[in-house]
Amino acid sequence: MSSTSSIPLADIVAIVIAARVQGPPTLRTAPDGRPVRVLTLRGTRPGELYEFTLDDGHRRWCLESVTDESGVAMHVRTLGRRLSARLNVLHGTAAAHFTPPPTLP
Repeated sequence: MSSTSSIPLADIVAIVIAARVQGPPTLRTAPDGRPVRVLTLRGTRPGELYEFTLDDGHRRWCLESVTDESGVAMHVRTLGRRLSARLNVLHGTAAAHFTPPPTLP
């Protein structure tokens, strides 16, 4: 995949609506030290992964990269309010789903 390719918004919407979460959401540190939430969704093709990020203090998620059989392509695209709201819900649901249940003493 070329780093200059552009993914149509309709494709991004379809990926977010399908909501096929790939593993637990993660938290990483940006180069400037701010925390960044990361949520990875599976794409429509086998092995295709879409990585969405949300910087601390921001309201809108970004599509950061797409991984497929050709490698990783960077796609920094800020999403609108509705898609960002949907990703907030997915992030919360995924965090609750992948959090291990408390152990009883």
